[in-house]
Amino acid sequence: MARLTRYFPDYMKPAFEAQKINTDEIVYALHTDMDKQGAHADVYTAVTLGKLYILQGEELVSPVKGAKRLVAGFAAQSLSVYNIADITDLETERLVATGILSAAINGEREALIMFSVGYLSDIEQLSQVIKNVQNKNEPLAELTVDADKFCPKCGVRYPEIDRKVCPNCIDTRSVSLRLMGFFQSYWKRVLLIILIMLTMSAFSVFTPYLTSQRLYDDVLTEGGGLYGLLAQTVGIILLVRSITVLLNMLYSFMLAKTVPWIVFDLKMKIFKAMQSLSVGFYTSKRTGALMNRINRDATNIYWFFVDGLPYLIVNVLTFSGVLAVMLLNSVKLALVVIIILPVALLMFRMLWNVFKRFHHKNFVYGSQLNSMVSDSVNGQRVIKAYAREGAEADRFAVVGNKQAHVDISANKVAFTAFPLIYLFMFLGQVVISFIGGVMVVNHEITIGTYLAFQAYISMLYGPLEFLSWVSNWWARCVDSAQRVFEVIDAKPDIAEPEHPADVDEMHGDIEVRGVRFEYDPATPVLKGLDISVGAGKMLGVVGKTGAGKSTLANLIARLYDVGEGEIKIDGINVKEWPLKKLRSEIGIVSQDIYLFIGSIADNIKYAKPDATMDDVIRAAKAAAAHDFIMKLPDGYETRIGSGGQDVSGGEKQRLSIARTILQNPRILILDEATAAMDTETEAAIQKALTELQKNRTTIAIAHRLSTLRDADSLAVIEEGKVVEKGTHAELMRKQGAYHKLYKLQMEGLKVINMDADIA
Repeated sequence: MARLTRYFPDYMKPAFEAQKINTDEIVYALHTDMDKQGAHADVYTAVTLGKLYILQGEELVSPVKGAKRLVAGFAAQSLSVYNIADITDLETERLVATGILSAAINGEREALIMFSVGYLSDIEQLSQVIKNVQNKNEPLAELTVDADKFCPKCGVRYPEIDRKVCPNCIDTRSVSLRLMGFFQSYWKRVLLIILIMLTMSAFSVFTPYLTSQRLYDDVLTEGGGLYGLLAQTVGIILLVRSITVLLNMLYSFMLAKTVPWIVFDLKMKIFKAMQSLSVGFYTSKRTGALMNRINRDATNIYWFFVDGLPYLIVNVLTFSGVLAVMLLNSVKLALVVIIILPVALLMFRMLWNVFKRFHHKNFVYGSQLNSMVSDSVNGQRVIKAYAREGAEADRFAVVGNKQAHVDISANKVAFTAFPLIYLFMFLGQVVISFIGGVMVVNHEITIGTYLAFQAYISMLYGPLEFLSWVSNWWARCVDSAQRVFEVIDAKPDIAEPEHPADVDEMHGDIEVRGVRFEYDPATPVLKGLDISVGAGKMLGVVGKTGAGKSTLANLIARLYDVGEGEIKIDGINVKEWPLKKLRSEIGIVSQDIYLFIGSIADNIKYAKPDATMDDVIRAAKAAAAHDFIMKLPDGYETRIGSGGQDVSGGEKQRLSIARTILQNPRILILDEATAAMDTETEAAIQKALTELQKNRTTIAIAHRLSTLRDADSLAVIEEGKVVEKGTHAELMRKQGAYHKLYKLQMEGLKVINMDADIA
């Protein structure tokens, strides 16, 4: 953690100064991503010793008056100003994927900021700053920030919340060297590809000499030996062309043979690295972003090093070679070319800097549109239920309209600037044609040399344009590489112990002492939880939704590590158990079930790949799944889709239970294991689970308290703590939290039964 004395990013300065706000007085500023209605917006919030400013607008690319260039700017839409002294009762409310910071302003409740949930810790810090100012303390006193959110070299906050990449301090040299390591196994093939390209380039440089200079100066001239030299020259041209075609075929063959393996190896490195990471890494990343790291980022790296880098080398050498040949033929004409080319190169470079800003804005809007499409596809039932088709189309149109305007602006610039640049280059060629023509008339150069010069000038345009924008290609490659390295270098939160305990078998004694845990900063889930269960016993865990019951299951299986306190199994801290041994002996039947693409048999055998078909069938029968499986078209070989969308919720749960039965764990955790089943199926499952629980430590989490009456002990969790513990009879006699929950459920069941009788 790092201590702050003032935090105000430079990029926010112009936006506040445009509102006549003295930025020297700002002690803390924050950039969030939503307006109060939940729509995308750029919101800058700043705190001074007396005021709170909330400036809402949009970051955009805009023209600068009096200058033919575009710069990133901020279009302000609204400014809210509050007196710090008038703000009381600050409260942060977390929703599913968003949050709201609200406060009482002069006694009336008001929402101040709405934000994506990733900004939660920043909002908590903002609240602390406001309270410090109100209490006349140092504004940032006791305020700490995650040091890894800021670049250790320049101190600037990373522009993306979930990526530790500073655009100011990327060491392209070290990234380049490390990227080269991806191609160690293929360096011979890549080198051969480059050599083939260089040979092709050499022949292309040699071709104008044959087709222009030699043909006109030595053959099509008086005393040139028309038939003999002409036949010889044409033969050489045909030979050069044939060799070029053969080299091109060899190049294509080598590329086709090499490229797929490089892409495969690169993706495998990323995928393997992802498999070793902890669950926490995946919960903090968007699925689409992770998929892009395997697909798009790997492809970006591949295209640069397999297609971009060889062409870069070839174009640099071709460019240098052509200039050298031109200097050898005529220094005067070559100097004219050398004067013109840097101007054209500079014009290309300036233009691509402008386009980079357009591309960034287009990427932002494109990402928003993709998110909307994803929401629409996944939420069609809700959209249809509330007849919101038109509203969704309007919401899509707003962002789509912004992207269209960016594309229109980019096209206007492209369709105006590129023709002007090419016109300038053509004018340069006209100047050279005029000077060269005068030199031919004055017998300073031959007609063949003049025509060869014209051909060489045309050969410079391709490499010139390539070199002008290859840096942007390289920037994208480096950006992708940083994302790839982030995955490869990420240290799993849950690591194998350095000195694992030497254990032969697990008995199943579980002891949880003083456990505190939070998924997100400032949002504790468990707040000093104490619980225990003896080997072979059954513990029932009850409580309201969000009390921390499922979190307890995750911590026991060490999918996450506790923040404070400890969890012991057989007297050994779970952090000291070998991970494979620990998880092989803990079976979890969760309310969140995932089935992989494949056959039903494969999904059941996932827990024990070497299981026989007889074992699979026995497990399925024990889980009351055999009957519905046999009704499917291909029985146990029936293939199911991603996530098991081809089977019902109750059927998925039965397959999950069969998978756990096949695993045969020492500790069994049932997290709402029968939540999606009808009464008849649940009775069959409960009978199977009763057999499964024999001689096993069982932790059963359930909302339906009637299923836990036979538990050896029960624990009631409220707000991350155990508030009651005992048997069913003991807790009913206490008439506390458990008694209240039980009575409410029984009353509800009576009402349901009465309605059923009436029906």
